Amino acid sequence: MAQPNVIDIAEVVETQEKSWFATSTFVLCCLVMLVDGFNQQSLNYAAPAIIKDWGIKPELMTWAFDINIFGWMLGSVGFSMLADHIGRRKSILIAVFIFGIFTVALPLASNLVELSVIRFISALGIGGGMPMAIALVADYAKTKSRGFKITLLYLGYTMGSSGGGFLARALTPVYGWRSIFIVGGIVSLVIGAVLLVTLPESPRYLALKRAAQNRILAIARKLKPRAAYDSETHFVIRESERKGVPVTHLFTEGRSPMTILLWLALGFSFVTHFFLSAWIATLYSEYSHQMSIADAQLTSALFQMGAAFAWCVGWLLDKRGIPAVTTVMLLGAIPVALLGLVDAGTFVTMVLALISGILVLGGGIGLNTIAGMVYPTFIRSTGTGAAFAAARIGALLGPAIAGFLIHLYVPLSSIMLIGALPMIAAGVATFMLEKSMTPDSAREMASKSALARH
Repeated sequence: MAQPNVIDIAEVVETQEKSWFATSTFVLCCLVMLVDGFNQQSLNYAAPAIIKDWGIKPELMTWAFDINIFGWMLGSVGFSMLADHIGRRKSILIAVFIFGIFTVALPLASNLVELSVIRFISALGIGGGMPMAIALVADYAKTKSRGFKITLLYLGYTMGSSGGGFLARALTPVYGWRSIFIVGGIVSLVIGAVLLVTLPESPRYLALKRAAQNRILAIARKLKPRAAYDSETHFVIRESERKGVPVTHLFTEGRSPMTILLWLALGFSFVTHFFLSAWIATLYSEYSHQMSIADAQLTSALFQMGAAFAWCVGWLLDKRGIPAVTTVMLLGAIPVALLGLVDAGTFVTMVLALISGILVLGGGIGLNTIAGMVYPTFIRSTGTGAAFAAARIGALLGPAIAGFLIHLYVPLSSIMLIGALPMIAAGVATFMLEKSMTPDSAREMASKSALARH
């Protein structure tokens, strides 16, 4: 009997040919990010109109913002651990259908309690979609371009998060704030149906779980159409699966300092991120009355649009390594502070919001990219999701801090200055993160990149 031809599936991925299959998989993950981004930011865009419609104090929205982020945090951990057991594909589908269904249900809410409960369930799915899409793209990407591809993936998120602001600006005056959630939910369900038919599983995951060889063979042939793979080809992955709770492996084999510093860096950056994402529209409309609701929604959309430039951070990460992200994080504090210190009219405020988005969101996306690169396949989903969940602690604090300052009637200039400070702490944590990398993680990031020359 002929011996099977044993092939490492990681080598197939590294040597894959340009193909529509790889491109379409990336596009499908971008669609996940698009609806994830839209639905995550939809509450922030609707908030000023909800406050006005229900006649509530602005600071009361803090509860809805934080329960949204808490659900997002639980979803990040839960779906990430689930994905390491049932696969990336199934987890993405469950997440998308959960937030699609419950986003459509949000307009049924008639008070803040009902809104918060429905939003919490929706946020569980929103929290699961993004890390799973990142893990799937990372599993399909070549090492040399993984950082760039993951940050490019965030263009999908940006289209959803910032595009939602432009859509909210158009829909709210005519159809009311409920229309934002109806549109977001329906689009999510349509995209979920597309994913159900077309989204593939990770070949690395299938090899690790010793799935049926014909499933892996079908993917390998699509990645390398000209390769002579046949039924005698046996695909493996040169990586062992560990037993036990996946999250515990984030703190074994020397990964503890790296994991903790990654969480701290993301956590601090998310304080500023969600400080602004949740409140910038309300701060400039219902709090300071410097803008109309429509202009405030546009300002918030421009902040989100800054993430569209995150591909630059990914390119710098592949070329220059973690120090590039450190620099971006530190620079991010400047325009955020200027948002409150410079009062030069609506146009200047919008420009500063865009620059803040480029640096704050770009730096955060750079850290998310690092999270998708430094862990091995068997805990990549868990590592990415756990980092997201830890970051959500900062995301919880950001809106809460802003809400408390609003309750105290703190001037806008001081609110923005306080909101800028966590970016400095994030920069310091990112600097220390580079020094704490395990040899295996450093080799993973350094492979075929400028980081190898450091």
